Amino acid sequence: MNRIFTILVFFMCLTAVANAQLIKGVLYDKTTGQQIPGASVWPKERSKSGVITDAQGKFSIHLNGGEHLIIRMVGYKDFQKHYAIVPSDLQEIYLEPGLALNEVMVTASLANSRSKKAIGTNVDHINAADIVATTNPASLASLVNGRISGAQVYNTNGKVGMPIRFDIRSAATFSMERDPLIFIDGVRYNNGNTADVNSSQEAMSALNDLPMNDIESIDVIKGPAAAASYGAEAANGVVIIQTKRGLSTKKGVAVNVKYTGGFNELANKYDQFVNNGPLNDFFIKGQQHQLYTNLTAQFEPGNSLFFSANTNKNTGIIPGNTDDRQTIRAGYEFTKDRFKLSLTAGYVNGKLSIPQSASGRDDAIWNLMRDQSPWPFISEESWRAIQKEYQNDRFTGSLKLGYTLPLEIKVETLLGFDLNQIDGLNYLPYGYLQGTNNTGSKQVSNRKNENMNWDFKLSRNFVFDPKWQLNVSLLSQLTRATEKVDGISVRNFATPGISNIASAAEILSTTDTYFEKRTHGLYGEAFLNYDNRLFVNAGVRRDVSNMIGRNVASIWYPTVSAAYNIADMGFLQGKVEEWKLRAAYGESGRLPYPNDAQTAYLVENSSFGTVVRPLRKGNPDIKPERTGELEFGTDITIFKQKIGFTYYRQNTRDAIVYTTLLPSLGWPSSLSGDYPENIGKIKGQGIEVTYNGRLFTSTNKKHSLDLFAIFNHQSNEVVNAGGRELLNTVNLIREGLPAFAFYTGVAEGAVFNGSGVYTGAKESAPQVLGKPFPTFNGSFGFNLQLISNFHLQSLFTYSQGAKVYNISMRNVASQGTNFKASEALKAKLATQTPGSADYIATANELSKYAGPRGNFIEKADFIRLSNLTLSYDLGSWAKAQTKGLLKRCVVSVTGNNLWLKTNYGGAEPQIDSQGGSKRTRGISYLSSDWTAVPAPRSYAFSLNIGF
Repeated sequence: MNRIFTILVFFMCLTAVANAQLIKGVLYDKTTGQQIPGASVWPKERSKSGVITDAQGKFSIHLNGGEHLIIRMVGYKDFQKHYAIVPSDLQEIYLEPGLALNEVMVTASLANSRSKKAIGTNVDHINAADIVATTNPASLASLVNGRISGAQVYNTNGKVGMPIRFDIRSAATFSMERDPLIFIDGVRYNNGNTADVNSSQEAMSALNDLPMNDIESIDVIKGPAAAASYGAEAANGVVIIQTKRGLSTKKGVAVNVKYTGGFNELANKYDQFVNNGPLNDFFIKGQQHQLYTNLTAQFEPGNSLFFSANTNKNTGIIPGNTDDRQTIRAGYEFTKDRFKLSLTAGYVNGKLSIPQSASGRDDAIWNLMRDQSPWPFISEESWRAIQKEYQNDRFTGSLKLGYTLPLEIKVETLLGFDLNQIDGLNYLPYGYLQGTNNTGSKQVSNRKNENMNWDFKLSRNFVFDPKWQLNVSLLSQLTRATEKVDGISVRNFATPGISNIASAAEILSTTDTYFEKRTHGLYGEAFLNYDNRLFVNAGVRRDVSNMIGRNVASIWYPTVSAAYNIADMGFLQGKVEEWKLRAAYGESGRLPYPNDAQTAYLVENSSFGTVVRPLRKGNPDIKPERTGELEFGTDITIFKQKIGFTYYRQNTRDAIVYTTLLPSLGWPSSLSGDYPENIGKIKGQGIEVTYNGRLFTSTNKKHSLDLFAIFNHQSNEVVNAGGRELLNTVNLIREGLPAFAFYTGVAEGAVFNGSGVYTGAKESAPQVLGKPFPTFNGSFGFNLQLISNFHLQSLFTYSQGAKVYNISMRNVASQGTNFKASEALKAKLATQTPGSADYIATANELSKYAGPRGNFIEKADFIRLSNLTLSYDLGSWAKAQTKGLLKRCVVSVTGNNLWLKTNYGGAEPQIDSQGGSKRTRGISYLSSDWTAVPAPRSYAFSLNIGF
């Protein structure tokens, strides 16, 4: 009986195949028009009879009349169509990019862009175009902060054009940069801050050169588990920014115009001083005006042109602080059969004026808060006369070519440039007094930063059957960065009105520096896909660099990850829409600073002849810092509620510590703490939890309420510091403590002289007083939709567990006469009898505001309403009123930094006098508030229309 049944089934299958007809087709991306290779195609009724589209997206398959054709590809919505009659003509089928969270395409590897469904790490994707279209973020930092897990991103100063600080996961370094790598359209972007004529706290941020209206999406890789393919500089994470292309399936020309106007103001008035008025009144209402337009020309699928222009003029809440920039960008995309071309170009011209208002004797805020009588060190007239500004020109461009060779080998190459010219000016006119100088001074600088990267990739997709695919990639990446700075500082001009350098009587200093950084990386990876459900990726990168010691041949960085999607298993159908398990391990690094590997001597002529003396001792064995990260987590969507969970562990080894050279070996004591060694270890761990869900939808679909929340917990600990304790002001590196723990003495009570009169505070031995990184942080908010077109969006951010060193309050309390708490106690003490119990109690209270730094290391917990936006989509009404001329019309009103609740005693809990990037040797000092400008409150209105 079994044999007869088998024969019958065999003949039935033969009959089905004989009756089947051949259907041919080509698969396209509906957005770009590009052919889609590697997609699975099969009849729904005969799942084992499938095929795979070739390198040109073509397929041929036998199909019976009445059967359903199914097409599936990672990153796209499934395609299914019933064919009552099998067509004989060529079928052109367009797949829509996936809309589900796990189908979002992200760049998790330098080698490839893949669906979130397919990657084994938690890479956050920000749809920046949608956010900026309906809201008005105050800066790039406010666009990113609160929208990604595992990170805090904020401006380190409240003036316009200021640096951005990135605190990503628990990664820590003793001495190296903490900023992530930035790629814009594949271009390795120089995101350093410029402080050639001013302090680092008030530096010019390079990230302001990119208009937010031009950004399509931002992918944030937060750790080495995902960033290993980026190599020796990616331990702090990677930010991949994709600008707009305007790709569409409709031929024609589209124009979009957006105007944004608004103002900034002091968010919270100072009330810590006896005389608060002059300081509060000093701040002004800053204005913001921005006009942005773009044009998209879609000639045919896969052939499009994009152009944008942006003019942006912002004034800050400090008088004279202006940021005036004009930007143009262009992009061209062309795809034809096996060939692909992509071109991008952008140019920025800007001028940033930064009056000194932080970190010094001549800054405005210090002069207004120190004494009850304002401007004790420099007159307001002189302060306003000083010019501090940067002229900025920047060009970025990329050329990307792709071609599919015979044997379906895909060749891609990308050439990227980032060329930046910055001219700095610090000018005190003749006749204005600064310190002891009233005959003028001038400092000028000329900076040229150039970045180049050349990527070359070979890849091949092997299809074993409709369920098993293997993609193999080999990537070569060459990066080169140069920095050249020339400058001169002079003073004492001969007469008023003459300010050229040659007319100065005294040359104070000259600057002539240059460095070049070259890195070459080879990266190979294999990516296995089983049934669009199981994805396994393994890769390794080898880097060589001129930043590494000559005895270090190269560095290897491995990575491996796996993702398993189980939502479509039978027992879960109808209950869970998505469920992904993921795990990954990877390593990446931080390169040493320029000259860490090179020894240099200075040749001088003297009365004794030519003298050669040591200038710098390099370490020929210096290696990059190396961070390994293990990450695992899950993403689940159940009843339209999306929940993500990630746990990670990081271990940094070979951390660079700068140590003291022994004079007995011939090195002068001036080089103390200047010799780099790989002796440090740090471990960290953290948890990231995300939630996105729809709480309510009306029956007519016109009203809905969406909620989101992000919760992060992170910690780190110094495992090895070479047996040393490294201290910079109040930040300590010590084994067993969190990195950069606050460590200093506190007041233990009052000190009295022989007559019982208070003379100061008794300072305790140094002790650990907290850390600059929060233990918990995150965000939450909602999106309320009413009558389809009205939206109310909110974003709250919070932080708990970090502390800030409030240098401002310490300096005022110990050096000035304006700190309310201490001045009130001084007045009270003056009315009491020395030696009495009341006098002693008051003196002990007053000692808390004395010199010991630990008295001013304060908690900096907060919750903030970072953004609130009302928007209304008038598109349908505008289209009807203009007879189709207007296709888009959105109006919005946004408030940023509207409300703040904090236990910090200063004006702003998220502040850092270091100014973001660290560009000097030695350990960092973090989270210090040195008369910084607090983050302003801003309001903006925008009108966004499309033709």
